[in-house]
Amino acid sequence: MLKLLLLLSLIACKIALSASFCHSSGVSSFRSRSGILLHATKSDDSSSATTTTTPWTLEQLQEHALQEGVELSISTLGPGFRTVARSTHNSSAILGYGEGFVRPNGDILHLDKMEVFSKMVKQARRDNPDFRGGGNTFGVGLLFGYQCLLHGAEQGCKIAEFLAIDDEDFQHRRLVRFYSRSGFEVIKYIGDDFQDIPARMVWGGCGTLMRANIDDLLPLWTQILSKSKSTQ
Repeated sequence: MLKLLLLLSLIACKIALSASFCHSSGVSSFRSRSGILLHATKSDDSSSATTTTTPWTLEQLQEHALQEGVELSISTLGPGFRTVARSTHNSSAILGYGEGFVRPNGDILHLDKMEVFSKMVKQARRDNPDFRGGGNTFGVGLLFGYQCLLHGAEQGCKIAEFLAIDDEDFQHRRLVRFYSRSGFEVIKYIGDDFQDIPARMVWGGCGTLMRANIDDLLPLWTQILSKSKSTQ
């Protein structure tokens, strides 16, 4: 019964999150997770340094993002949140966004959607010669993803979870590779089996469940961003 109540609570959070932000944020043209685009190329950014660095504050992150030509914002409603990255050159140009919620048990940050609009990023580069978009392989996604982690940490979350949705083989493998290189670990594959029905209801589909400790991710991502900052 307790597991059923928890499952219903998670599903209710997803429904409320989708409905509330769709009407309140002024951003209603986002594609579903089946359209996730996260650009990653060959790099050793995530493993080149051997020491950790102190995680940035929200103010430090947003200041760094502005120097990269990216304006970050975050909105919340109950346990739900949405973080949006816009071009400083054109605030109507949305480069990407992430959204999710704090699980009812309070210690897991549920990252429901993480999406970068590659066409908008390319347009920002054309419009603004000073646009760097994160200045590293992980780009804009790392900036608004970092803001998601900071929000989760502020709410007492210890763990971040994300499902690399599997609706297209190439894109699925790309997502798993991207998040593995950015510090997440593969937990299991959520498939079509009967026992995976509860997980599919929570995540909205099949895919690879990935998880990371927020206290581990923040120093790693700070390291990556600091490295790009030092090359300016």
